[in-house]
Amino acid sequence: MQWQASRSAAVRRPAPFWRGLLGFALGILTFEGVAGQTPEQFAGTPLRLERRVEIRATEQGDPELTAPMVLVTDSTQIYVLDPGAFGVHRFDRRGHWLGTIGTEGDGPGEFRRPTAMGWLSDTLWVADRSLGRLSFFDRRGAFLRSVRFGIVSGSATIMPRRASPGRRIVSVPYVSVQSATEMDALPILVLDEDGVVRDTLAWQAVGQVAVSVVTPPGDGESVPRTMSVSHPFDRRSLLAHDPHSRWLYLGTWRTDADDRSYLELLRVTTESDTAALVQLPLGRVKVARGDVQSYAKRIYSRLPESFRSRVSSGELARAFLGQIERPSETTVDAMVASEDGSVWLRRTRSRTTSLTQWAGYDQAGNFAGFLEFPVEYYFIAASGGMLWTVDRDPLGLPTITGWAHESGETAGT
Repeated sequence: MQWQASRSAAVRRPAPFWRGLLGFALGILTFEGVAGQTPEQFAGTPLRLERRVEIRATEQGDPELTAPMVLVTDSTQIYVLDPGAFGVHRFDRRGHWLGTIGTEGDGPGEFRRPTAMGWLSDTLWVADRSLGRLSFFDRRGAFLRSVRFGIVSGSATIMPRRASPGRRIVSVPYVSVQSATEMDALPILVLDEDGVVRDTLAWQAVGQVAVSVVTPPGDGESVPRTMSVSHPFDRRSLLAHDPHSRWLYLGTWRTDADDRSYLELLRVTTESDTAALVQLPLGRVKVARGDVQSYAKRIYSRLPESFRSRVSSGELARAFLGQIERPSETTVDAMVASEDGSVWLRRTRSRTTSLTQWAGYDQAGNFAGFLEFPVEYYFIAASGGMLWTVDRDPLGLPTITGWAHESGETAGT
């Protein structure tokens, strides 16, 4: 697949061994403010968070949140994108519902499958994957304009994903799982409002996202069937965006001359080709053959009967081992960017199964400390000086919580 775009000299294409898993979760109360300490240690007392805002699924019948996905703030309001409710819900900074932006439909200011949201100066933009459209609103929710296009290039479709300064659009092409498995990386493209590719900001490692096992034809079948499961040792990059559309962060695993693994964090401004690089002590852990086999056995019992009736756990393990030469696991598998330039990285291996741990880094790549949250908390955003999580009650109804937290300087005193 060829992409007609230039590349900045400061941005390098990732090697095939890059890896990362995007995921979400959070943990509770903590921060260790010892500068330069590696998050592998996670020593000391975490920062104690203070619950400041709570938004429940319903408030006197409104807004009936079902699946809050993205959250951004300004000085007076909180904006929550909920694809299940076909719109963006506005709240004041105390969590009281003010109204909804957009409804279900194809018309101006309407949504089918909204997936992303952010600020472009004083304008709120919302990306709709189904319509291939970016819609723009003022702070009170009045519709301003929209940009709609979808470009097909081979097996990939380029759709508006994110606005950036200078009336530009940033997008990672959408490709099928089968196509992604065959590719090393995808470009992070800059397009104009006519859909013309103007530049490439960086390359995002794709990795093997699925493992496929071909089974012989069964009863009533004339051709073999391909069964697929998620690949546990793929090497996708970590990607996070500033809520104010000023830059994006790309985390990719590299190996130095001594075969030591580390995480390279690239910060790219979305209005120019400048970039900042930092190296973080968050390498990958090599996985032994026996660990791969144990993993296959663990997930095998949770697979559908239609899969287990055709593929044994041993065949699944051999598929894992046959489709990746040197299996390894990442020490972090999710990243959230804050509007102040700091990032939070979720640690994969926690000291306890009841908590998840997030390491914080400032713009210069200095380790600020770590947080711990209950595993049922989903880390949705870092905006407006707070961390925002989502958890669900026994009925599955979501609650959004805004947590105030101390700075690294305060936590270290």
